[in-house]
Amino acid sequence: MIFFCVVMGNDDDMRIMDEETLSSLREEAKQVEAYLSEEEDMEVVEGLDWNAKEFEAFCEDYSNCVIVDNLPIVPQAKYEKLLSVVKRLFSQMGTIIDVEMPLVEAEQKTTGAAFIAFETAQEAEKAIKGVNNFALDKRHTLLVNAYNDLDKYMKTTDEYQPPPQAPFQQQPDLKEWLTDERGRDMFALRYGRETEIHWVENGEPKLHYDGEHEKANGKQWCSQYVMWSPQGTYLATFHPQGIALWGGDSFEKMGRFAHRSVKIALFSPKEHYLITVSEIENETGIIVWDVRSGEKLRAFPSSGGANGIEGVVTPFRWSFDDKYVARRGKDVISIYEAPSMKLLGKKSLKADGVYNFFWSPTDNTIAYWSPESSNSPARVSLVEIPSRKELRRKNLFNVSDCKLHWQIGGDFLCVKVTRHSKSKKTLFTNFELFRPREALVPVEMLEMKDSIVAFAWEPKGTRFAVVHGENQLRLSVSFYDMCAGNKLNELTLLYTLTNKACNHIYWSPQGNYVVLAGLGDMNGTLEFWNADEEQSMAVQEHFKCTGVEWDPSGRVVSSAVCQPIENSYYKYQMDNGYALWSFQGKKIKEQKMESFYQFLWRPRPKSLLSDKEYKDVVKNLKKYERKYHELDRKKEKARIAAENAEKKEMAEAFRDLMEARRAAYRSRRLELIQLRDGYDSEDDSIYVIQTSTQDEVISEHQETA
Repeated sequence: MIFFCVVMGNDDDMRIMDEETLSSLREEAKQVEAYLSEEEDMEVVEGLDWNAKEFEAFCEDYSNCVIVDNLPIVPQAKYEKLLSVVKRLFSQMGTIIDVEMPLVEAEQKTTGAAFIAFETAQEAEKAIKGVNNFALDKRHTLLVNAYNDLDKYMKTTDEYQPPPQAPFQQQPDLKEWLTDERGRDMFALRYGRETEIHWVENGEPKLHYDGEHEKANGKQWCSQYVMWSPQGTYLATFHPQGIALWGGDSFEKMGRFAHRSVKIALFSPKEHYLITVSEIENETGIIVWDVRSGEKLRAFPSSGGANGIEGVVTPFRWSFDDKYVARRGKDVISIYEAPSMKLLGKKSLKADGVYNFFWSPTDNTIAYWSPESSNSPARVSLVEIPSRKELRRKNLFNVSDCKLHWQIGGDFLCVKVTRHSKSKKTLFTNFELFRPREALVPVEMLEMKDSIVAFAWEPKGTRFAVVHGENQLRLSVSFYDMCAGNKLNELTLLYTLTNKACNHIYWSPQGNYVVLAGLGDMNGTLEFWNADEEQSMAVQEHFKCTGVEWDPSGRVVSSAVCQPIENSYYKYQMDNGYALWSFQGKKIKEQKMESFYQFLWRPRPKSLLSDKEYKDVVKNLKKYERKYHELDRKKEKARIAAENAEKKEMAEAFRDLMEARRAAYRSRRLELIQLRDGYDSEDDSIYVIQTSTQDEVISEHQETA
């Protein structure tokens, strides 16, 4: 009997074996490869001297059996060597009862296939998931399938039968909110048992959706935290069973990702993929998903300890183009290609002592730092991916800690280095400023004697701001420019503000304007600062404020006092709520809310305008202002006309009501006269009319007195 195996790839490429086991197996595979000659190929050879009855003899239940295809084709002399590699590989998956690797009698060669029986069906399933698509060597990638699938594939007809065509279903437009004629922004609120989405125009919120479809079915839209995807396409809601995605104008459910006790979710920048991290420590604690299909691409073991959406972050980081996802390991950074989730180049990037790393926001470049060891100093390295070329390395000495801050355009990298003296009793800070766009990646050093409290790049521009000082209640704020000086490419101090109640910096997304916020012990002091004009526009206060956030347009700033969902006895509950401010610091709206958990602006995709086009818009702003002032004037005129029309309609309705009442009265007049015994209050003849002058009234009054 001749068998032809139709092999189907398994969608679940979850790797069950650890890297050490895989490495040892690859070493074994290299030995097998040495036995193979260049003339040997992968064709199935006829004349198979093997009968299915022989395989049936050692297994009764085929659910515990698998078929392995794409093995090397070797002569009988090398049979035992190949068989030992196959047994060693699959014994990692479970207990093997028997292995059959058929030979072609005429040529005394293997067929490239093997039949393996495990002790249990669960072990067979584990082998399919763990070994399918395993690269044994450069030419042989194993394909593993269930033996029970053989009958199904053999019964497949040779004649193509097109699948039935499903009726077309209109999908919701996930970008519809971006086409709003008035260019409004959205934000999400989480408080109590409610989750609400609001439009905001001129600072005035208007409810758009509050989970009415879910409420109609007696359900709660979200019981935990919510988060927006990076471009605002989806709203993710956290549940005990996993995560749900919502989108479209009416926020329909766009996907479900079952993963129990999920506390952390990380979208890729272009929203193609999603990583979920469970607080439960197990082999599938971290899962990578395809957002559109909902398919699980790969699972990784986790160490647990997730503390919620505001807590620890996932160990994975995405590249700017969704092409790669990287994870820090011991002395390595493992980089996986999406969507296959295979290790890039089949080996990790060597990074001795790596402590933390970040991708460039615009290029496939990784910046990482490693602390000092007994044999080497601390260092910061920039590595290009996928070439693994080291673009720049900077050695650092006497380092206690480093923080990496990429500028949003990827033009600069700031490394905040905390150093210590030889006695390790004194700490001081300096900034190492990299210029990745320039040849040889030059580095400038900025040393500051004060303690550093906060650092922030300007989103559009080359400036950054630093909060520093020793007095924790009255600090200084310094503004620097990376492209100033005589050559317009030198690091230059622009100016320093002193005695500021500020420990956080929030730049407007459009640059120039910045909120200097004093949160925590500074009780929510907010100073709205114009960086170009070097002047304060307003100083406000939001008592016990816990966070500040700009809307994507840079027109409105929100400040909020939020409490953790897990803490029902939060100490600032009486101050919970949010406030909206204009970019100039004018309060537009204030709302107190009990059990207030989150205020989140809906992000927008990156502008389609180039930097040159954006600068042209700013330069010709006066021309665009006239256009929008005219639109605002027409809008205000329409609003007044609508108000007047409503008032006129109400007045006409009142007059109609009065006329109806008078008509009803007239129709009952005779009846009313009879009820009053002939008295008619509208008959003027029954009234006595007397007239008197003013003098007569005065005279009469005097006589009476």
